[in-house]
Amino acid sequence: QERSAPLPGRPEGVSTLCAGDALQMTTSGVLDEEALQLALKDASVKGKLSLAYLDLTEITSEQATRVRAGAPNITELDLRSNNLTDLPDELGDLKALRVIKLDYNKLEHLPAMLTKLPRLTNLQMGGNLLSTVDASVAELRALTDLDLSGNRLITVDPAIARCEKLVYLNLENNMLTALPPEIGSMENLRVLDLSNCQLATLPDTVSGLVSLTRLEVNNNMFKTLPPSMGRLENLKDLDCRYNLLQEPEKSKAEGPVRGYLEYLKEEEERIIQEEIERLKPVATEVGNYLEYRMKLEDEGPLLRSRHSTTCGANHMYVFGGLLSHKGCKTNELFVTNLDRMVWMKKNPGGERPVERDGHCAVFDSNRKKLLVFGGRDAEKKRLNDLFQYDPETDRWTRLSPDGEQPAPRESASMAQLDEDTLVLFGGKGAGARFNDFWFLDLKRLEWTQAATKGDAPSPRQDAAICACDGKIYLHAGQDNFVRNDLYELDVSNREEMHWTLVNTVGRPPPSCHSHLLHCIDGKLYIAGGFDELGGQIIKFYSLDLDPSAKPADEEEEGSEGEAEAEEEEPAAVPEPVTAHDGEPVEIKPKWGELDSEIEFNQNRSVGFSTDDQIVMLQVGSKAMGIEASALPEHTYWDVLKLANVLDLHELEIDSEDDRPVNQKKIRVEHTTISAGKDLPSAVRQGFVSISGAEARMLEHVSDFHAQYVEYYPDRFHLLLDPPNECGVRKFVCTTVRPSKLSFTELYDLEPCARFIADYLEYEPLENPIMPPESIPSPYTVLGTWKAGDSFDFSIALCSLLIGVGYDAYVCMGYAPKEITENDQTRDTCPLLEREAVAAAAAAEDALKTPHKKKAAPSKYKIKEPTNLTCKIDEMLLAEEVAKTTPPESKESEAPEKYLTQRPNLATAEDKYNGRRVHAWVLVRAGSREMAETVFIEPTTARKYPINASPYLGLEYLWNHSNFWVNIQPGTIRQVPAIKILDTNLKDTTKWEPVRAGVEEIEIPVVVEDAEQEAATGEATTEDGDAGTAETEAPTTPGLDTNVDNAAKARKSMTDAEDVNEEGDVGISPEIDVEATLEMPASWLPKMVIAQEDFDTTCPRGHKTTRYHRCIHELFAVFGSCSRWDGLVEKLCTFSDDACKNKSEERETFRRRKDKLCERIVRHSDETKIERFEHGSAYGIKEIREIPDVERKTYFYVSSRAADQLETRYEVFGKRLTETFSGRDDHMVYRSIVYDPEGTARAIEEARAKAEADAAAAAASGPAKRRPKKVKFEEPPPVIAKMTQKFELPVNSAVPPHQCVSKRVFDIANESIRVDYHHGSGFITTTQKWFYKDGTSSITLVNPKDPKPTEIEIQEEFHALCVTEKSIASEIRDVEREIKDIVMNRAKEEMAIDLLSPYFDISRIKTAEESDDEEEAEQDAGFDYLEPYIPPIIPGHDLTVSEASEAKDGCLNALKERLIDRANIIKGRLDREDAALVKRRNAFERDRDVMTPAEEEEFNRACEESTFKINILNQRLERHEEISKRRFLELDAKLRADPRLAALL
Repeated sequence: QERSAPLPGRPEGVSTLCAGDALQMTTSGVLDEEALQLALKDASVKGKLSLAYLDLTEITSEQATRVRAGAPNITELDLRSNNLTDLPDELGDLKALRVIKLDYNKLEHLPAMLTKLPRLTNLQMGGNLLSTVDASVAELRALTDLDLSGNRLITVDPAIARCEKLVYLNLENNMLTALPPEIGSMENLRVLDLSNCQLATLPDTVSGLVSLTRLEVNNNMFKTLPPSMGRLENLKDLDCRYNLLQEPEKSKAEGPVRGYLEYLKEEEERIIQEEIERLKPVATEVGNYLEYRMKLEDEGPLLRSRHSTTCGANHMYVFGGLLSHKGCKTNELFVTNLDRMVWMKKNPGGERPVERDGHCAVFDSNRKKLLVFGGRDAEKKRLNDLFQYDPETDRWTRLSPDGEQPAPRESASMAQLDEDTLVLFGGKGAGARFNDFWFLDLKRLEWTQAATKGDAPSPRQDAAICACDGKIYLHAGQDNFVRNDLYELDVSNREEMHWTLVNTVGRPPPSCHSHLLHCIDGKLYIAGGFDELGGQIIKFYSLDLDPSAKPADEEEEGSEGEAEAEEEEPAAVPEPVTAHDGEPVEIKPKWGELDSEIEFNQNRSVGFSTDDQIVMLQVGSKAMGIEASALPEHTYWDVLKLANVLDLHELEIDSEDDRPVNQKKIRVEHTTISAGKDLPSAVRQGFVSISGAEARMLEHVSDFHAQYVEYYPDRFHLLLDPPNECGVRKFVCTTVRPSKLSFTELYDLEPCARFIADYLEYEPLENPIMPPESIPSPYTVLGTWKAGDSFDFSIALCSLLIGVGYDAYVCMGYAPKEITENDQTRDTCPLLEREAVAAAAAAEDALKTPHKKKAAPSKYKIKEPTNLTCKIDEMLLAEEVAKTTPPESKESEAPEKYLTQRPNLATAEDKYNGRRVHAWVLVRAGSREMAETVFIEPTTARKYPINASPYLGLEYLWNHSNFWVNIQPGTIRQVPAIKILDTNLKDTTKWEPVRAGVEEIEIPVVVEDAEQEAATGEATTEDGDAGTAETEAPTTPGLDTNVDNAAKARKSMTDAEDVNEEGDVGISPEIDVEATLEMPASWLPKMVIAQEDFDTTCPRGHKTTRYHRCIHELFAVFGSCSRWDGLVEKLCTFSDDACKNKSEERETFRRRKDKLCERIVRHSDETKIERFEHGSAYGIKEIREIPDVERKTYFYVSSRAADQLETRYEVFGKRLTETFSGRDDHMVYRSIVYDPEGTARAIEEARAKAEADAAAAAASGPAKRRPKKVKFEEPPPVIAKMTQKFELPVNSAVPPHQCVSKRVFDIANESIRVDYHHGSGFITTTQKWFYKDGTSSITLVNPKDPKPTEIEIQEEFHALCVTEKSIASEIRDVEREIKDIVMNRAKEEMAIDLLSPYFDISRIKTAEESDDEEEAEQDAGFDYLEPYIPPIIPGHDLTVSEASEAKDGCLNALKERLIDRANIIKGRLDREDAALVKRRNAFERDRDVMTPAEEEEFNRACEESTFKINILNQRLERHEEISKRRFLELDAKLRADPRLAALL
């Protein structure tokens, strides 16, 4: 090879000196001075120094110094084809060198001077004697081209990989046997030449050369190339000839490069799978699951809670949590490959997250990174930081997103919406939970709070969330209770996002939290989590979101003919399913339970992988014979279970299993088994034991019941001594505990009944035709359970009514299905009934009110005669009349107000018709001024007269004093309705008492005394009997067949013997009150309801009742169960029986900071009415609005002292009308008419101007500037006419006909009209017309009034023009106020705040009460701009004028504050100066008579004053400097504030 030939692989065209010229420049291999001078002269012109082909053996230091001095700025040094063995260090001072050519010399190492050249980009050292590339090559950071071909290289130092800018690397014709693996990190390398070496393998990391386009490896010893090379997507040229490649790889390598790369990809996949199978532990098949035993690389994740388990990229990540055995938090990160099943504890670099639990984590499948947000650290401080873990670099990175940050929180829910977006919902913060919704843009790294609408989920934590087809699904979670609801949020349109509660059917999951939600092909899957009691949920559930869609397994391909037919004829649209009435039936998503095939495990963590597999970590396995470690500090998740979710089959639920579980039975069993351990120790004894008096009473009622069964074999057995919640038999009368609570709201009948109906959750009887097996105490029902059946409701209500003086009884009988199941869908809502009654009464009063004026009453009246009738005679006469009146006649006396619109309930469709057992309350007349005896339905609080009740029979009744059996024919069982019931309990021919001989006592009001409220209750003095309770159904039901034996039964019962020596109880026929069996003391304590429970109002703070075309909802007012938006009542009326089409929606609010108290939405015309209490913003009383049509606003005049505004009526874009009251200028009316066409033209002109300005700015700016949406401020609407009306002043000295009544400013027609009031005796009014062209027309009603002169007319016209401008300015202020009101309402609805009155703060629990946290109060950062910006709706920016006003206001406020501070300092300085001058003048005046002590005092005072003056002068100077700096800093801060971006 000739030395003048270009090197292989290098570009040609590089000029060099000819050999003849070179020989003239050297003498015996030494460069002479003249030749060097010529070379330097040529270099100074070309910028290149060429000393090639001179056979130089060395370049001396002196010559290098001359080169540095003669050509310091050369960029290229050519020393090819010499005999150089090294280069002097002085050449390293040529800092401008970019290219050095050292080919064909005798260099054995890289010259040290190369490391001093910071700009060196091209180094050519081919044909030298290098045996190794040492680590110094790493210092050539700017190097892009490196040629080391034709050397004797054996090794290359891994430091070469630090040449990050290297693009070309030539290592051909060397003796290399291997390359360092680090070479794969050279991402910018494009050309790599390894030809003619001794390489047998390439490192697998060569796949990291992502920019490689040409690779030369021919003439080596390769038997195969790394399969990882298949990932080199940019490789275009590959030469691997003359190697030892085997078939089929050899043929593939000789073919197209793309085909060979595909072959290598397949080989890599095959090798990976083989390696996976080789390393994967042996699986144990357990049903649809594969169980693997986890291996340990270092240590495994010890058991923990509140951690995050995240799957992604075929790995599972376990981060943080609370360690179970230590009770401390950790920030450990464990990773396992789902192919190898090996636990690896990572030790990542970077800034690690602090120890925490309760955080949320998501794996970004697009960027292959783990994201962790929030949580709670070891100091119990809640966090809102965001961290990112990169598995490739094994490094944590703290992210700092832009925008407003979510508040610090724990237990939030996070999911990935799409490739570049994460969503965050809810969580628990300091003192409250959240239900806000956030977007995290991963591309721009920015948080954005979403503005959502609709029925949002309650603030909650630990909810399950997932994204599916542009929608977000949120399930369950924990607020004040554990929920099981499902919400949907459509995020396809970010401007209009509505929350929707998904109504489902089927068997839903239990109330749960901390679980997972996953979506596959339009179906939701739920796994893991904990139930209400904290138990582990081992069942899986699925929900088909589109049940009407055809299953995939049914969509099979048909024959070819069918396919052709489908092409010819379009597919028929399936017809919607319709009901019998022709209306479409809504197909609701249906829950189904999956066969999870798993059992309870000590600790299990669940996750969903990206390939739709469910991954479970657990401790031990029965199938694999692995037992959990006995030491908690050694217990970790040692078993992993895998299963495809789609392989889990849905269980077929039997009808018996699908029936709701009787919760009362579960509660009773729990209390019985635990022997009442949950009860307070002071009252527990009465629940679990029987006193001697109770034992005697139980023996007596047992005898009574035996005789009753003998004489009434076909009737229901008496519920005399049912077991209580602890399984102990108690006389049912002692279960009624008269109690008077401290709440005065419960002292009347109707409020008390309504409280019981709302406060308790109704549960139907387990067997609808049998009484309950046990009767718990009202103490437990009201205090702990807050739920029960009709018997529990009735006993609780009866106890409260007796306690406040009512004569109340618990009734047991029969009722229709609608009553027993609390189905009120056929009833009118009581609230609507009361409104209808009130409206009818008002209309009736209006009709009765005579229109004629009443005559003046005479002052003379005739005295009425005195009534001398005896009151006792009247009472006896009334009793006789009542006895002789037939019962049937009472039916006509039933007031119509009690008759509800209930259809005939005795339908043949009910197989239990007439046999459904029920309990209700009877309240007799007489006590508490009760005018008539009524039935009270405790489940609905409805009141029925005896002869108009829906009940179908009454068996017996009782209260705290006795038990009575009904023996009246025609009233006991299977009667159409009870209409002839006699409630005179003294009549023993109709009522059989258990405790015979007990006189009916007057019901007193219970007086609560602190000393009298013993734990076991007060002992009563009434006597009574009792019997055993049998709940077996009669063998042969009949219609009162043995009622005729009533007298015989009563005689047998009353002829029993007295108490004998053995203690047998009997009743003597001649017995009196004193001789009757003593009534045992009540075993119940006084009933107590906590204030917070009373405020909760309804079960769990929410109760929904469905009526006829109406749904009524109640919410708690105070306490932890109250809603975050202050909603306490909601009433929705519908136009159809299915309650789908809303007619009207009413919402009642309390404790709102914005003073909103009621909202009504009428869906017929979309009218929205909002009512406010006193103290609302802008003094608003009511707002009535029809969107895009009109709005009418009512104001509290007392809150509008500035303008005395009463109403404001807006017809959008057309008209604005206001009314006033009590103004000083006597204006009562103002109207503005707008010009819609003129307004539209003004808007178009403003838009065109803004677009032109934007286009001009874009043309003058950078060429690649990103186009922005054109924003402009809409001009105010164009006013066409303004009208004012005035009232006549009272006691005014000005005559009425000279007082202005109306002023009309017709701007469109350029005229002004003034009307005056009617004067006394005039039928017309004075009127003045003024025109802008200078003409006028004046009509005076009084001819005596002087006609105004021309000057007076012009002066009045000028004054009216000024008034016109003033009114127009006021109108613009009104328009701005309207805009502010709208924006303020939107802001108030986005950030609802509730008030806590001082007298309720002590009883309102915060979310932190159960926490041991002692967090320091976090100072809310002061927003310097907030007081000066108008309310901003999320997603809307400030206009230019608003931003300018906010900026100027902020700067002016600071300026005024600084000036005030300076004035304060100057004032103090002036006072000190004046005091010093005064003191000196006094000294000069009295100097001759002053004592030495006084002179010393003067000098001391002068020194002190001088010191203060100097200090104040320094303060003033420093304040001036600080003021300038602060003003400039604030101005710069405002310029950078994104909210004022409109000014940029």
